[in-house]
Amino acid sequence: MKILIITFTSGNNPGTFMQGLGVQTAMKRLYPTAQIDFLKFPDFKENLGVRDKKAKLWQTFRQKAASAYRLVKYNELRKKEMNFTPTIDLFNYTKEDESVICQYDLVVIGSDTILEEAYGKDGRIGLNWMPLDVRKLYFAASASPANFVPKNELKEVASKAVFIGLRDNLTIDFFANKLGIEKERIFKQTDPSYFLDIKQFKLRKKLTVKLRTDQKYALYNFNSNFPLRRELADAIRNVGYKVVSTAYNPYADICFDMVDAYEWAGVFPLMDVIVTERFHDSVFGLRNCKPVIAIDWDPNRFAKCGDSKTKRIMEDYGLSHLHHNLYNNTDITPVIDSLKNIDQCYDKASLALLNDQIYANANRILENIGTILNNN
Repeated sequence: MKILIITFTSGNNPGTFMQGLGVQTAMKRLYPTAQIDFLKFPDFKENLGVRDKKAKLWQTFRQKAASAYRLVKYNELRKKEMNFTPTIDLFNYTKEDESVICQYDLVVIGSDTILEEAYGKDGRIGLNWMPLDVRKLYFAASASPANFVPKNELKEVASKAVFIGLRDNLTIDFFANKLGIEKERIFKQTDPSYFLDIKQFKLRKKLTVKLRTDQKYALYNFNSNFPLRRELADAIRNVGYKVVSTAYNPYADICFDMVDAYEWAGVFPLMDVIVTERFHDSVFGLRNCKPVIAIDWDPNRFAKCGDSKTKRIMEDYGLSHLHHNLYNNTDITPVIDSLKNIDQCYDKASLALLNDQIYANANRILENIGTILNNN
């Protein structure tokens, strides 16, 4: 059995790595002896981040140095945990590229926002949607923010999947209402990182000693071009929290900016609250039964109506009141009010119960996928 996974894996984004590892973990459960490869492709997501204009030059250099160091550690993890094909461009592929893909018995598309783009410059449907005549399935795939207009051919391509598993309601709505896929064919799947045992991930003792038991800590992760990064960090401090970041942030009190994905995951159990723009920060915070205040602000990361994968994960946990959108909005008062009243805004026991239900549902869907594949 040869399985090809098409999802994001490159760079030093911990969530990207973890979701890819989660897909592989799920496939290994179905086919323990299978050869599993990841498609290596140029990342089609444009890096829209810019330098923090409020940061000093040495701070920008420090940030880039830490990022480069993390990338080395991530490359080591990828080399250890994943196998890759030769590089194939998703939107500019050749007949030879097609022949490489057609050698696989199963192509797994997802997860992450792998469906965010659909067409190349020449109008061809990208390999991330998989227009080739191969056995394929969508595995917790997302098209968020789904801002492109689909053509009729895209429905034909999507409808040929033996299983359609989508990660968020935004993508489900897109498949059902924009592509016209029958709703009974669509399954909502949780992020594949839920297949990973979070108890295995630990932060080095050398780093944990920086955290005191008598202090409250807020994990605080935002891109450097977030216009309120300094102001919000200061406001969080004023409420009584030490500000912690897992990337270099000159406005944080503690930066674990040289950790790999496994150590990143080990930070969450040590935090009291998560304040973030990052989807997988929200996921791992909630999985650890920590309160999460999730913030959207970048219009490139949510739909025109304000919908986003971050908004939807909070909705799934019944925590929509802890999601805030700060696009063109400098008023952080609602965010800080949420933080001040965080103990009344969420219930740890309810989160634990909901996590158990999510795990059980993820396992049921995986068993269903196994049955479908055995019959097709």
